[in-house]
Amino acid sequence: MAHDPERNDEGQPKSIPRFLELRSSKGFILATVCVAIFTDAFLYGVVVPVLPFSLRERSGVPEDQVQWWNSFIFAVFGGAILIGSPICGWVADRTSERSISFYTGLIILGAATILFGLAKASWVLLISRLLQGLSAAITYTVGLALLVDTVGRDNVGQWMGTALSSSSFGLIVSPLLGGIVYAKAGYMTVFAMALSLILFDIVMRLIMIEKKKAAQYKPTLATAHGFYGTFTHEQPSEQEPQSDSTQASGPQDDSQEAPLLSNDPQKRVPKKSKMPTILVLLGIPRLLAAIYGIFVNVSVLAAFDGVLPLYVKSLFEWNSLEAGLIFLCLAIPALTGPLVGTLCDKIGPRWIAVAGCSLTAPPLILLRLVNQDSLEQKILLCGLLVCCGFTLILIVSPVAADLSAVVEEKERADPNAFGPGGAYAQAFALFNCSMAAGTLFGPVVAGAIVERHGWGAMTAAMGVFAFSGAIPAFFYTGGWIFAKNT
Repeated sequence: MAHDPERNDEGQPKSIPRFLELRSSKGFILATVCVAIFTDAFLYGVVVPVLPFSLRERSGVPEDQVQWWNSFIFAVFGGAILIGSPICGWVADRTSERSISFYTGLIILGAATILFGLAKASWVLLISRLLQGLSAAITYTVGLALLVDTVGRDNVGQWMGTALSSSSFGLIVSPLLGGIVYAKAGYMTVFAMALSLILFDIVMRLIMIEKKKAAQYKPTLATAHGFYGTFTHEQPSEQEPQSDSTQASGPQDDSQEAPLLSNDPQKRVPKKSKMPTILVLLGIPRLLAAIYGIFVNVSVLAAFDGVLPLYVKSLFEWNSLEAGLIFLCLAIPALTGPLVGTLCDKIGPRWIAVAGCSLTAPPLILLRLVNQDSLEQKILLCGLLVCCGFTLILIVSPVAADLSAVVEEKERADPNAFGPGGAYAQAFALFNCSMAAGTLFGPVVAGAIVERHGWGAMTAAMGVFAFSGAIPAFFYTGGWIFAKNT
């Protein structure tokens, strides 16, 4: 953990951490955020093919109650994120170091994983998923805000696409690995795999140094390596006296990336709007379009998590290994996230988001055709899932990049809107709440429709729902479509 540096009589740090430039570089911070997000997503999804079997075999849940418990446990995870994200965002925008919240999330995640490994009773599994949800609330909210702190506006789409593709990849590849490991080596080996990933996450987070902290050791890092902090209005303390070199880092060259917000405290008005930041953000239609887009994306993926393993188990009589392998069809397309983010930076987010929502609907609806146990039906299922994977990834990067643009433009139009701490963490808290609502909505609604009306009705409903995301994206993503110069 990076502590405040000890200082000499001139106010300069006594010692500089080893490999400071590497540990505070854009690439390493991105890698750390990606690992953190991937770890949370992985631990969410690794139990997807395991849970229906372990509830029956390990927890003794009756067969006719497995679907209910399966959906409810996933819903608890989403509910924890939904409640925890706004609180975490509010705290993160009012603390001087995002890494403190980052470490807190890691501790909670470790506790949740240990409970998962020890759990036999279904209620212990519920507590484990509750803690995992709280950890995810911290990791996504703080991690994405930290990423925006670090990069410039011109590349935010590419970087956000990379970070969120790690989430999509984790959500999708984890059921694959969970199913394989559970079938071959059992429940405790799944737990060991999750624990080893957490240990790697711990190492990455402990090594990373925030740009803001690195600039206290080397003020040149604030400009030479792209310190675009949302904490633009410094709050000096006895441990952080402002040196002349820090205050006067010199004008930036026009060729450098434009910062998301000005780093000059004089350009930020410390007076804050009386309206709570969350309410200010919720009053922006463009932001609502972004969080609805991610809600659609995550709901569809979570719906697959909740119903697909059980459906292929009943239709094809597949075991946990085969139920996990089917998620590979969704995992491979998720790797194209950075390419989608780069495309957003070049042509804008609107039409990519619209295409993603619109093109996801047809393969979802066509999944209703998979209703018999035959080789042709299995091939059809795999093909349609691959199509869904490629179209769903088109939604994530555009709406995430647009979210940071909304905050920037609101700050530029009204410097009093959010106060000196900015609002990136709280904006991404809303983004995270939307993801949480998706993990809550997707498996519960999809599971209920399957139980009452069948697989075909569920796929049709999900297809119509996916298309609904294209409507707000068309009008608001990238700005109001009828505005001048949009």
